[in-house]
Amino acid sequence: MKNLLLVLALLNITWLSAQVKLPKKEKVTPEIKTFKVNKSSSIKLNQADNIYFDYDVIKGNKLVFDYNFKAKDKESVADDEYRERIVFELENKTKSFVLTGDSLLEAKAYYTRSCFCLYRGNYKINGGSIKGKLVKANMWKVDLDLIITPSPERGGEPFIVKVSGTFKLSNIK
Repeated sequence: MKNLLLVLALLNITWLSAQVKLPKKEKVTPEIKTFKVNKSSSIKLNQADNIYFDYDVIKGNKLVFDYNFKAKDKESVADDEYRERIVFELENKTKSFVLTGDSLLEAKAYYTRSCFCLYRGNYKINGGSIKGKLVKANMWKVDLDLIITPSPERGGEPFIVKVSGTFKLSNIK
C-alpha cells in the first residue's frame, strides 16, 4: 500500500511539474544602422520658432548624407525605444570633405534623438567635425565626431556623438 501511495505521489508530482509553463523567449528587435546618400536631394528646414524646428529631405541638387540608428528593442519593456538620425548635404561632385564650425551650418547638419529620455528632439550641429572621402563609385567613408549643444531654453549639457561608416548611394528617389 505504501508503495502504491509512493507511486501515485510520484506520478502526481510528475504531472504537476509538466503543467508548469516555461517562460517564452523574449522577443527582441535587433539594432539597425543605415548609412545612405540621397542624390538630387536637399534638406529643407521648417522653423517653428527660435527653439523648435523640423526638417525634410526633398528633391534638390545636392547629395544628402543620412545616418539612422535604431537601438535593439525588447517587446516586454515599455518606452525603451531609441533612435538617432544625422543628416547633412554637400555638392553633387564631392569627392572629399572636412566640415567644422560654419561649414557644418552651411551643410545643414542636423541631429535628431527620438526616445523617452532627456535631450530628445532636433538639434543644429555646430560643433565637432564630419570628415569623409569617396572610396569607390557611390560610396563615401565618413567619420562623424560631433558635439551636440542643447539650446539654453532646453537646458542640459553638451554631449558627444561619434559614428563611422560607409555611406552608399541610395536607389530611392
